Amino acid sequence: MNIIEKRIKYYLGDIINNNYKVDLSNMITIKDLINKSDKKILYNYIIPFINLLYKTKNTNKKFSAFFGDISHKLNAEIIVKNRASYNTKSVIIRCMQFNRHWGLYYKPPNDISFNSKINKIFWRGTTTGNISNKGNRFDLVSKWFNSTNIDVGFSSICQNKDNYKKYLKNSVVESEFLKYKYILSVEGNDKDSGLNWKLNSNSVVLMPSPKISSWLMETTLIPNYHYVLLKDDFSDLEEKLLWCNKNQNKCIEIVKNSSVYMKQFSNNKLEEYIEQKVINKYFDIIDKLQ
Repeated sequence: MNIIEKRIKYYLGDIINNNYKVDLSNMITIKDLINKSDKKILYNYIIPFINLLYKTKNTNKKFSAFFGDISHKLNAEIIVKNRASYNTKSVIIRCMQFNRHWGLYYKPPNDISFNSKINKIFWRGTTTGNISNKGNRFDLVSKWFNSTNIDVGFSSICQNKDNYKKYLKNSVVESEFLKYKYILSVEGNDKDSGLNWKLNSNSVVLMPSPKISSWLMETTLIPNYHYVLLKDDFSDLEEKLLWCNKNQNKCIEIVKNSSVYMKQFSNNKLEEYIEQKVINKYFDIIDKLQ
């Protein structure tokens, strides 16, 4: 099996298992999506998905899809932008929220060489996500907000997290992240929307084991090879900073490894081809079950 076939199999998940029972009772058609009133969902999820159906000539087919952030387990017949890392059910496609997740991968922010960067850990983000989630942003910021060589804080407050206003810091653009040798990836509602461009940069990514898997195939990333692994509660962050500072050659190697990993997504035409193969295979399976 070549790499493209492996990727298609990864995105399809359990639906390719003929022994898996698929629920066809709640399937809809493209006509059921037209009257969606939420503009964010419409423009970021539904319109790109409809365009994919038109490109693949599947506009008359029935399907199940979830339009939004996902951190829970769904059934195998549901099309999504991501799924929980412990779950191989549901079918991942790329087009939903494409610009948010892939825009800065294809048009990277300004970067500098690793050796020219600041020897600090850096992170900014909004107050998204559940406080009870493993590897959450609230544990990170509350533990390390006032640290000397660990610069972390919230750039804005949302989702009724007003009690975290005391952890507000300046909002920065992505190129500011890349002035630092060590940048954090911390999941919010689902995946870290910046992980793609972070792994594609000249900085080392530090993060807990990913809890969400997307078109990026996070579960295939190798800890301490593509990124520096952290504990879910971030208690070892200072320890890992010391390790990084003492092992600069290893850090440069990790940066190179992550860059090589990210190159597999670099051909946009090929990515479109893979996505179309995924959706066509999905409908082939569903058609046989009708």
